[in-house]
Amino acid sequence: MGKPKIDLVLEPAEFFMKQVTSAMARQNLNASKTAEFYLVELLNRFIHSSNLYSENGGEQEPLAIMFLKSQSKDVEGGEKVRLLKRTGDISLYISGFFADSLNRKVVDLDYYRSMGAIAYRTLSGAIREDCFQELYTELHNKFSAFADVLTEISQDIFSKDNQNLLRLYEVYARTGSEVIRKQLVERGLVAPAVTSPSGKLKN
Repeated sequence: MGKPKIDLVLEPAEFFMKQVTSAMARQNLNASKTAEFYLVELLNRFIHSSNLYSENGGEQEPLAIMFLKSQSKDVEGGEKVRLLKRTGDISLYISGFFADSLNRKVVDLDYYRSMGAIAYRTLSGAIREDCFQELYTELHNKFSAFADVLTEISQDIFSKDNQNLLRLYEVYARTGSEVIRKQLVERGLVAPAVTSPSGKLKN
């Protein structure tokens, strides 16, 4: 029986986990494991920029509009939770990962951080499960601190030869480019390719 085939492994979640835990340690931020994993999942989800846009492929609605919709008497249950969570998540990601660029925008950093904190606070009161109430309360109370963690991660990623690892990964996942794969291997984002005894790459 031959040796099992080893596939190329893409582990952005593992990469982000190391980034999040390191940034939190450097900032002396005490956070729950649940919140830590939430930040990792957030980064992992938005590695694909399309997830920042609306579900129908159009432009993203302004955060204030999404929040107001969530407060409508006609919106209940799952839809209310979805709108509040999306408002909080987008606010956290943009005000953290793209904090520097917001300094040049009409809609500034304070707007995103205020909207996100309010959304998470409202969300914590809109759900029944204690564990989720605690999570979203923590996200509200430490919103700026968590955003600062994402800012540090963003600065660290963009500082490496001015390459955006997230965009590189997205292009590689879509195209399978060998050139880009080698760049990602050098930065530890994907596993090195495994060769067979004949010297050919295993898929």
